[in-house]
Amino acid sequence: MKRISNLMLALVVWAVAIPSPAAVPSGAGWQQVETDNFIIFSNLNEAATKEVGLDLERLQAVLEEIFPRAEFDSPLDTLLYLFKDRESFEPYALPGGQSGYFAPHKHANFAAVVGSTPDETLPVVYRQYLHEVINNNVPQVPRWFKHGLAEIFSTFQSDGSMAVVALPPGGAEAEKMGLLGGEQMSVPEVLAAGSLPTDPGQMNSFVQGSWALMHYLLVDDEERFAATRRFVDELVANPTSDVSIAETLGVDVGKLQAAVEAYIEQSPLPHREIPVPANVPTSVDLMPLEPQTALFHLGDVLIHTNPDRQADAKAHFDAALALKPDFAPAIAGLGLVSEMGGDLNTAEKHYQQALKQLPDAFRLQVLFGEVELGLLGKRRPQTAEEQARLDQAIAAFKKSVELRPGYGEGWALLGYSYNLEAKPSPDAVQTLERAYEMLPGRADVAYNLLLGFARAGQRQEAIDLVATAEARGATEEQLAPARQTLLQLDFQYAVALARDKKLDEAAALLERVVAESSDAGLQKQAADFLQQIRP
Repeated sequence: MKRISNLMLALVVWAVAIPSPAAVPSGAGWQQVETDNFIIFSNLNEAATKEVGLDLERLQAVLEEIFPRAEFDSPLDTLLYLFKDRESFEPYALPGGQSGYFAPHKHANFAAVVGSTPDETLPVVYRQYLHEVINNNVPQVPRWFKHGLAEIFSTFQSDGSMAVVALPPGGAEAEKMGLLGGEQMSVPEVLAAGSLPTDPGQMNSFVQGSWALMHYLLVDDEERFAATRRFVDELVANPTSDVSIAETLGVDVGKLQAAVEAYIEQSPLPHREIPVPANVPTSVDLMPLEPQTALFHLGDVLIHTNPDRQADAKAHFDAALALKPDFAPAIAGLGLVSEMGGDLNTAEKHYQQALKQLPDAFRLQVLFGEVELGLLGKRRPQTAEEQARLDQAIAAFKKSVELRPGYGEGWALLGYSYNLEAKPSPDAVQTLERAYEMLPGRADVAYNLLLGFARAGQRQEAIDLVATAEARGATEEQLAPARQTLLQLDFQYAVALARDKKLDEAAALLERVVAESSDAGLQKQAADFLQQIRP
């Protein structure tokens, strides 16, 4: 069982309107269930809480059973809050009247639902959790695959031995997806979608088309099922592959469109049954939470899912401290409140105080390291005092990954901090490579790794990285600074080529730098050097 102190979490930016403040509850009646992939806080009854935990583990296991090479795991904790009724959920709800939500962040995933109606609320968690694990593990798969798979699994049901996926949505869920009418995007349009539609109607049409295509691929034909597996395996093995599902199936897009249209006309649509893997646990332990611990976690979800609820979160942390004045998680929670309010010095003091009690809280180490970077200004140190701050940040992030080696964010922040050293750190590239392996969908991690390659003079590795990031869906806006960094490496390489008397190759690179660089100084250097080496 992980320590409660390991659940210290950092800021999620979630811009929503401020719900009406509510009275702080007593914190009584809450319990915790921890599985391999999920941490659940619940004021439901014991049996219902355990069943949700087991069902989530079955979902994870079945997904990995279908696509074993993709390794659909998460480097993040996923925290699910189960509320026994709408009344207890309401103070922690987001505006809009939903009975549940899923709020991802680089430090953790937060989900909250009215647990007494799991068939209505858990599909929200299933759908968005799947988007997260797909983006964290195989971001290079097409958008239609991500959305189609998430919709297919949103209807997931299971017992201890058998799971069912691709059940046709009914009622409000079907209406939401447009399955009771409305326009469905064609297969050619779905396959060609390079970006998600911004128009809500077009987005619904895209999701519906993706659902139809994925249903056709996965459900009732073993050859199509095997081909879909091969398609994913190819993208896992080679993230820059341009393989298409039509090519993998051995058909042209027109025939695929006709086949999907005929398939969807079936009534009722088939579903797929998959045996639950034998390694899925059949029972989980439940631990009652002390009131101050429950209050901390309830304040935690408030401050992470809606930064406008700082006052409400602080009231929860203060209530926890009223019950136990030296309660370190709540002290750290006050640090979050201070940090979000822009008072980094006070946040630092709260984190230091909490760390005296909880030195093995890996995310608390991250929070402290991040506030040190914030006080440093996230730039290279200019004074001995600033160097001491960077050293403290590095030490905190190193402690974090020692405590939790599978926590990708700790590796990402450690590598970022190494890149702030005055001299290139020999540990920067290796650390950031490990972070990028865990967080392949994160453009910021890719860019920091690129900077590490640049400082180490590893030009080809940098070129390959940008190609992979582009294949994994990085936007042109995200790629622009990366391409500029490559031009700096091209200039350095051109100088080396000129020294080796390879003047034609050097001139070609220098011409590209002059034409494409946005750095006027680099352009002038390249132009001047080009004049020197030309006959």
